[in-house]
Amino acid sequence: MNYVILIGIALFFVLTAVRDGAMGWDFNNSSMNFRIGDGDYSLSVKSDGDVDLEPDGSGVATLDRGGSFDVRMRRNGVDRRALYTSDDGTIERQFFVEGDEQPWGPEADRFVAEVMPIVLRETAINADGRVAWLIDNRGQDGLLDEIALINSDFAQRAYSVQYAHTATIAPADLERLMKLTADNMSSDFDVRTTLIEVYDAQMPTGAAFDALLGAGETISSDFDARMVLEHVGPSMPRTPDAAAAYIDLARTISSDFDMRLALQPLITSADADDELIARAIDLAGTEISSDFDLRSVLAEAAGRVGQSDTLARAYTTAAASISSDFDQRIALTVLADNAQLTPEGWRMLLATARDISSDFDAATLLTELVPHLPRDETVLQAYRETLDTIGSDFDRGRAAAALEEVRR
Repeated sequence: MNYVILIGIALFFVLTAVRDGAMGWDFNNSSMNFRIGDGDYSLSVKSDGDVDLEPDGSGVATLDRGGSFDVRMRRNGVDRRALYTSDDGTIERQFFVEGDEQPWGPEADRFVAEVMPIVLRETAINADGRVAWLIDNRGQDGLLDEIALINSDFAQRAYSVQYAHTATIAPADLERLMKLTADNMSSDFDVRTTLIEVYDAQMPTGAAFDALLGAGETISSDFDARMVLEHVGPSMPRTPDAAAAYIDLARTISSDFDMRLALQPLITSADADDELIARAIDLAGTEISSDFDLRSVLAEAAGRVGQSDTLARAYTTAAASISSDFDQRIALTVLADNAQLTPEGWRMLLATARDISSDFDAATLLTELVPHLPRDETVLQAYRETLDTIGSDFDRGRAAAALEEVRR
């Protein structure tokens, strides 16, 4: 038995919700107590000692000396049980119906053939061997059919990740796997971990990548959604569709902090299309309400603006939504320091600066901009128009003096 898997279960899923039923786990050292019910059957599994199951579902492959593996299932009003023990290293089998022991025969074999695939499926015991067996004997379609039957989020994650590490998955099959993730898994942790592991193993592109991030839209936790985006962002495909899927997932995040971190890999990308980066900046400007977080994400984007009027427009529009004069001033200063603005970009920056109500911050910004200003008359006129919005004679005077100083 893979005890790394079981320890993970013990840590995260002492009591786990499943589709149409309930599951319980109890794990202590090398013992396991597992229960599940899905409306069609109730199943309990108890084990003591290390155990390995046959990947074809035919029974117990190995069992520790002195160990036991006890499987009970009630279905259609009948209670059946298979008990495996190993007192001296030899595996002994017993079969019970309604608590009465029966000779091991065809009925016992039929019960094992019925129950063991469920045990393998729901506990994720020997998931690596079971996944390999399913691919070899039923193909990837057969494995996906098996994954579709899993009730436990944990087990579905284990099978999905093992699948990604075992085989080269065709785009259509990966899309189906992601649909199963989206439709059947409710645990944000398991969805997030599945998406990251599958992404690393398969590095999907095109529709398969879009499906992977689409599955992420089922995540309700801002932290988990952000973790997916932060992970895939640096190496994701640089295509419009991929960026659109990225932005769609980012849009589900309500936390300003998490959205800021989620957008960072896209808005700093050197090879993403300007229109797509502009969309990410627009999203920040409309969805991030925290002045600090919006100013911070814009500061990250400033170096990417370059000479792009498209990005300068998105940046200054987003900056205009900052209510804090201080944060707005810092955002515009960072843009001036790090971009290579065209005259149009400078005019947009100066027009946005007119929204600053603090005379001190407006004048401070203008004095800091002066060394970077191009000697373009339309830009200088925009500077003067912004200067005229400053009510304080002192602050207006120092900003005007700064301009006259550099023009000498």
